[in-house]
Amino acid sequence: MSTGYVLDHTAVSALAQGNIYMAARVFRSVQEIQPLYVPAVAFAHGLTGSALGELAQMLQDALAAPCFVFRPLDEASCWAVAQIAQERAADLPTAHVAHLALGSGLPVLTR
Repeated sequence: MSTGYVLDHTAVSALAQGNIYMAARVFRSVQEIQPLYVPAVAFAHGLTGSALGELAQMLQDALAAPCFVFRPLDEASCWAVAQIAQERAADLPTAHVAHLALGSGLPVLTR
């Protein structure tokens, strides 16, 4: 499986502004979503320090890969996200994460 992050098309500007991100790793085999909320400043500083407490190890595991993949959300993807949200009774951000990650098996950062 490839390693890296998948970021939606707003991620770069929002990260630069210090916004909060949701990170999630989706496991293709069981379609299990692990949502984690990551302060963008901590992410930008490489998750240094122990301020993240109990989530530090989970975050390091989810965000261990060094490379980035940038993908826009086109119209077909919007319909796919809506379908995932309905089928899984999930909110749209979680469905967006699932849609992006199921295609690649990568951890995802999204607003």
